[in-house]
Amino acid sequence: MKSIHTEVKKFFRGEGVPRGVRILAAVSGGADSTALALCLAGLRAELDFSLALAHYDHGLRSREEARAEEAFVRSLGEALGLPVETAQAGPGKLRETAAREKLSLEAAARNFRYGFLHETAKRLSCDFIALGHTRTDRIETQVFRFFQGSSAEALAGIRGRRGRLIRPLITVDRSDVLAFLEERGQGFCTDASNEDTAFLRNHVRRKLIPAAEDVFPGFAKALDAAAEKSRLYGDFVKKALREKNPWVKSGTGWECSFEAFAGLHPLLRINSVYEIVNRGGFGRTEKRIPYAFLKPLAELSPGRPEGVILRGRGLALVHRGDRLLARRDIVLNQKKGYFYLIDGNMDFCVQGRLHVEAQEVPPGENGEDVFSRNKGDCLFLRSRRPGDVICIGQGKKTLNKLFSDWKVEESLRDLVPLVQKNENILAVFAKPFGGKTLRLNGEPGPETGKFFRIRICESGEESGQTK
Repeated sequence: MKSIHTEVKKFFRGEGVPRGVRILAAVSGGADSTALALCLAGLRAELDFSLALAHYDHGLRSREEARAEEAFVRSLGEALGLPVETAQAGPGKLRETAAREKLSLEAAARNFRYGFLHETAKRLSCDFIALGHTRTDRIETQVFRFFQGSSAEALAGIRGRRGRLIRPLITVDRSDVLAFLEERGQGFCTDASNEDTAFLRNHVRRKLIPAAEDVFPGFAKALDAAAEKSRLYGDFVKKALREKNPWVKSGTGWECSFEAFAGLHPLLRINSVYEIVNRGGFGRTEKRIPYAFLKPLAELSPGRPEGVILRGRGLALVHRGDRLLARRDIVLNQKKGYFYLIDGNMDFCVQGRLHVEAQEVPPGENGEDVFSRNKGDCLFLRSRRPGDVICIGQGKKTLNKLFSDWKVEESLRDLVPLVQKNENILAVFAKPFGGKTLRLNGEPGPETGKFFRIRICESGEESGQTK
């Protein structure tokens, strides 16, 4: 049996956790987190850190069970002389969020819990958040990710440290945790849902892992080696990407030399896109972009013609001239359309068909593509809405009638961008769809406001406003 205190001290040294820090330990009341709290409390003086406990109720079980767990954690904190922070999700909140955002219940619960932990750590000025994951959890995660087709780097499983998240028990088996608690006569809470194989991770734990152990006795040691090799592989790829990554920030997106991108190893092409998505600048890009979506980048050739290379998942990659552009892709919702507030420089794609640029220009600049926004104004670009009416001359005309006169196909009309200020439509950009570009109000306004030049062209065109 491993000594948990010894393993935790090794962890602090190996991960470079400095002395004098403040740590927030997440405690559910289960065996792992209870052992974590007990061990860290016993090492406070020797390793020189302060400690607080945090407990989160996901609202998934009966109030009686939830109250009992919270009472247990509070009692544990009192016995150890530690402050305890608690919070809970509202009734049904977690299930509603999971359904709305199309997440598994486990993923939604994790998001809620980590949100609480990070907010609490910030409020208490904690340097680290300690989690009770063990070596057993890491092995389960490796198996889980293998069958999900995860990357070689992801097959390392749970890392001991990621940012300010630390897992001091990551080298300790669950059997060692149980022996540690039994030796000290410390009880813990048992969550009945951990036995429910309706949850995928429980199914892996209760069914798949024992089956693997029957066929490959001691296979966990092989996964230890695989985890180490995967971490080395991941570190190597990150180093290579730091040295060769061609992407630079451009407005709200990114761009690079197409030749430089095509000259990268296929793995670095894909990982470079993952990196810029993770670094942001794309609005509500999907949190997880599957490999299958980015796979065409591995087959990219230097001689590929201009145009859209990838579009979807909230992202558009467009080859234009000698540049490769990564832009936010506005995905059209047939019921709600799209809506973007113009309040600064913007650069994005609409459905992979249009490239939109909004650039702030000096006060007083005029032109058919220049629009003003004074204090209190709301200037935005949007798709059509039912009942849209525009003023032409002395009369009014519905947008549907205008599109019909221009012979714009019905299937394309929801893509046509409109510029609106407050309650008035100022421009209709229908030329890319067989119609016209119509500027309804050419007065840019007084020179005290902000001015924006809005250019719209078809994706793949070098430049040009639709006029």
